[in-house]
Order: sequence, then C-alpha cells, then structure tokens
Amino acid sequence: MGVFGILILAAAYWGINFLKGMDILSSTDTFYAHYEQSNNIEVSSPVLLRGIKIGAVTAIEVGDVHQPITVTMKVQSKYRLPSNSVAQIGDKSMLGGKAIIIQVGDASSLLQDGDTIAGSIDNNMTEQINEVKDKLTGALDRLSVTLDGVNKLLSDENISSISSTINHINRAGRNADLAISDLRVKLGTITDDLTALTGELNRTAPQLGRTIDNMATVSDTLRSSLPDLMASINKTVDDVNITVETIREGNGTIGKLMSDGRMYDNLNKSSASLNSLLVDIKENPKRYVHISVFGRSDKEKKKKKNNTDTQAITAE
Repeated sequence: MGVFGILILAAAYWGINFLKGMDILSSTDTFYAHYEQSNNIEVSSPVLLRGIKIGAVTAIEVGDVHQPITVTMKVQSKYRLPSNSVAQIGDKSMLGGKAIIIQVGDASSLLQDGDTIAGSIDNNMTEQINEVKDKLTGALDRLSVTLDGVNKLLSDENISSISSTINHINRAGRNADLAISDLRVKLGTITDDLTALTGELNRTAPQLGRTIDNMATVSDTLRSSLPDLMASINKTVDDVNITVETIREGNGTIGKLMSDGRMYDNLNKSSASLNSLLVDIKENPKRYVHISVFGRSDKEKKKKKNNTDTQAITAE
C-alpha cells in the first residue's frame, strides 16, 4: 500500500509538472529575471529560443510594491546560454498568448544554474496589434456609416424613385428600338431609290455624254467667236458714245431739240394750236364740212367757203 501510494504521488507530481510545461525526466537550470511589469506573462508560459520551447515559467513573484517582478523559469540544461543573453517578454503569436523569448548574446561566459538573466519587454507586437485594431476599428466605423447610407438609399421612397427611373429607361429603350426599326425601313427605301437612280443614270449615260459633248462644242464656239462679239459690242458702245456726244453738243434734230429752247417752245405752241383746231372741229363741224341739196351752186359756195376757212387757218 505504501509503495502504491508513493507511485501515485510521483505520477501526480509528474503530471502536474507536465501540465505546467516542465519535463521532470530531463535536467534543468533555474534562471531568474526581473521586470517592471509582468505584461500578462503567466506560470507555465513557454520559454522560446528561435521559436523552439526550451523551458517554462515556474513562478511569478512580487516583493515590495516598489520592487520589480521576479520571474522564475526553468530551462533544459543542454541549452547553454551566454551570460549577456536577454529574456524578453513578447507575444507568442498573432493570435495572442505571452512567452519569454531568449535573445542569445555573444559573451564567452555562460549562465549557471541560479543566475539572473537580463529581462526586457517587447511591445512591438502589441503596438502592431493595436495599430491593426485601430485600423479595423476605423474600417468598421466607415463600414457602419456606409451601411447607414445604404439603408437610407434603400428607403421606400428611394426604391420607388429607382423603380420609376428603371421604368423610364425601359420605355426609352423600347422607343429607341422602334426608332431603329423605322430607320431601318427608311434606309431600305433610300437604298432602293439609290439603286433605281443608279440604274436610270446608267441608262441615260450615253445621252448625258452627248449633252456634255454638245456643251463642250458650244463652249468652243463661244470661245472662238467671243473676240468678234466683244469687238462688235465695243464698236456699238463707241457709236452710242458718239451719238450721245453729238446730242450733247446740239447737233442734229434731237440735239437741237434738247439744246435750243426756242424750238421746244415752237413745238409746244404748234401742239397747242393743233389741239385747239381739233377741239373747234369737234365742236363746230359745220364750219368745216358743208352738205348741199341744191346741186352745183351749193358746191361752189362750199368750195369758196372752204378756201376762205383755209386761208383763215393759214393766217392763224
């Protein structure tokens, strides 16, 4: 019973130490490190060397309130550490958890069992995590604002407006399709008309050719006869200039009429006398025309009367 109890106690001791991360079957060296704060380090936290666990924290003690924290760790004896090595408290991984990370020094002397190793705290990982956390917090805040905007955008009024806009776009698309169909029909008609016009032009091409030849012949004729025509026009213009100059100088009948005032006055007087005579003839035709019913004697009297009137008119 006693041997069985001893075995039970030994198994319990070994199991507890195994759970704490310590291997009681291998020899270990005990080291101490002092820190201003524990930075969430715990008993059984691993001691790491280049990512490999070489020991564990066995105790964390604080003396007076003004004294630093003392951390006791056990490291496998096969890992001989230089005396200027540093036990740094840092993050075990990005997921969290603390560990003591051994920063191996370059001294020739080695740490012995029970020695104190220099301690430090690595806040780089914490700062990075805090920075990432701050960025995530900012992103979440912006996402929340965006979601609020989306919720406002997806309100019943906006959804109704969007639906109405989509309906307008659909109607515009249908109208565009109808316009395109109508345009296709018109383009087909225009194409047929152009085809017919092309055929007509092909049929009338000989006539157009003859017309163009005739126009070329007329143009050649005009070009050849143009000097004679211009000479004739120039001669006519010269004759007109001579005639106008003659009239301006008072030569000829028209010139005298335009330059001699007496001739103009005589013509006016003659015209006035002729008008008076015509008026008198119209009003007193018997004075100038006589009809006799008694034969020759009346004719002789009429003849004498006419001679007398003629002489009077001449005198006037």
